[in-house]
Amino acid sequence: MKAYEPLVEKYSRQADYYDRRWNLRWGEATLRAAVEAAPWDELNRVLDVGCGTGTLEQAVSLRLRPAHTLVGVDIALPMLQLAQKKLELSPRICWANSPAEQLPFRDGSFDGLVCNNSFHYYRSALPVLREFHRVLRPGGTLILADWCYDFLTPKLSYWLLRLAHHAYIHRYALSHVYGLNEFKGLLAGAGFRIASAERVKMDLGWGIMVFRALA
Repeated sequence: MKAYEPLVEKYSRQADYYDRRWNLRWGEATLRAAVEAAPWDELNRVLDVGCGTGTLEQAVSLRLRPAHTLVGVDIALPMLQLAQKKLELSPRICWANSPAEQLPFRDGSFDGLVCNNSFHYYRSALPVLREFHRVLRPGGTLILADWCYDFLTPKLSYWLLRLAHHAYIHRYALSHVYGLNEFKGLLAGAGFRIASAERVKMDLGWGIMVFRALA
């Protein structure tokens, strides 16, 4: 999608060193929250949207059963290529190059969908959430962990990045940060029933929101 071209260019350039640069404690905490929120024993076919370099796939690869299939989706092909290289010996994991708004899967294809630390990139929330709902089977589980606007540091980061000298890129790379109650309304508008919603506080005023919702 043309609107995401600056984002794709940015993360394509960063692919080779992305893990070293961005594997910070906040990223690890968000990943841990997403992994712990997902009912892995109840899910056979799971989609990871915005998978980047495959950090979630690495985190859960050892707990995948023979019946499991995990599909990682990302819009930046070099990030996917690195993920595939890191996990080339994991036969139950595969990859797809696609924007979140146009997932290349049939209706009801997945039992679960994880969106970890990438939702703030998307230009418009409802089309993405409706696409998530479409590819989940009835009763399928959405796990979403992302920045939370209810905490001071994500709020300041959001506005500072928009005011930064390289703001042209960040208008695309940081489209919106949501508060917990605002996001509850978006999920309901996309047809989801919220099973759990929580704010998780970290240090330095940082915090995330973690949702588990049913299609």
